[in-house]
Amino acid sequence: MTTAQERLDNVRAEIDEVLRKGQRLRKGDREVQRAELASLRMLEEQYAKQAGREAAAKDGRPRITRLYHGGKGI
Repeated sequence: MTTAQERLDNVRAEIDEVLRKGQRLRKGDREVQRAELASLRMLEEQYAKQAGREAAAKDGRPRITRLYHGGKGI
């Protein structure tokens, strides 16, 4: 598993925690606030793109596009 994929999985797990248990937890006089859901969604999008790029690079697909003009390589 790639680094970006691991981060993506962690962010998705945290999003699930926020959705199931809520943004803030309070026990007695203590309170814990989790990361903002909007921030987690932005990280999810960013890591998904990175994981896609890493997967594409791993597959060996070329990242260079060759342009031809009039049948000859430029």
